[in-house]
Amino acid sequence: MPIPGPRYRYTRFIADGAPDTAGLYALWEESELVYLGRASSESTIRACLLEHLAGKVCPCAADATHYSWELSLQPGPREAQLLAEFRKQYGRLPRCNGEAGAAGTPGA
Repeated sequence: MPIPGPRYRYTRFIADGAPDTAGLYALWEESELVYLGRASSESTIRACLLEHLAGKVCPCAADATHYSWELSLQPGPREAQLLAEFRKQYGRLPRCNGEAGAAGTPGA
């Protein structure tokens, strides 16, 4: 499972408490991972989560109910690793990371 650890209810109030630093974040719709993204030098995990909540990034993930995060000094390579693991396990990317999903990752 990408980004082990707790999942938080995806609301603005709770996302305001997400780390204000670089790393990775995952958006979940109940128990399904729907999007895996990264926050690197120009952004933060908190900012990316709030952009998603505002509908500025990925309409595919609009129904996300939970999020999780992982701090990383090298979010790009870590994101690639987690997406490769997901593809190996499920034979596809998370639905909002696929070609029909997100237009891009904030802070990439």
